[in-house]
Amino acid sequence: MIGAEWFSVEQSGEVTVVRIVDTREFDTDSYAQLQQNLAEFVASEQPRKLLVDLSNVYLCSTALIAGLIMAQKRIESCAGVMKLFGLSEVIMETLQRLKLAGTVLQVCTDEADARKAVETVGVSASGTFHDPVVESLQRPDLRPSPI
Repeated sequence: MIGAEWFSVEQSGEVTVVRIVDTREFDTDSYAQLQQNLAEFVASEQPRKLLVDLSNVYLCSTALIAGLIMAQKRIESCAGVMKLFGLSEVIMETLQRLKLAGTVLQVCTDEADARKAVETVGVSASGTFHDPVVESLQRPDLRPSPI
C-alpha cells in the first residue's frame, strides 16, 4: 500500500481518513517522502472526501505543506473535498500566517467536525460543486477574524 510507512488509511463509506504517523523522528528526507507518498495516494485512489489527521505532526515542514496543497489541488480537480483536523497550535498558526488556513486548506477543529463538513459537500442538481464551509468563507460577514 502506498504510504504505509508515513500514514495509515481508513475508509468509512465515502469518507477516506489519512492519519499521518508520529513525525517526531522525521528528518527532511522523511517529510519529502511523506509528500511524495501522499501525492501518489491521492492520484491513485482519487478519494472524493478526504480527511487528513495531523494530530501526530509536530513540525510544519515546507514539504508537508506542499504535499497538502498538492493533495488539495488533485482532489479539487476530481470534484472532491479535503479537510484537515487535529492541528497543533504551531501548525495552525503556521498555516494562518501563510494565509492557507481557510483559503487553500480547509481546517476543522476535530474529526467529528471534519466528518460533518464533508457530509454536506456534494454536487447540486445543476451539476455544480457545493461546499458550505468554503462558501461561508467567501462571505465577508462570516470570515474568521485575523490573528
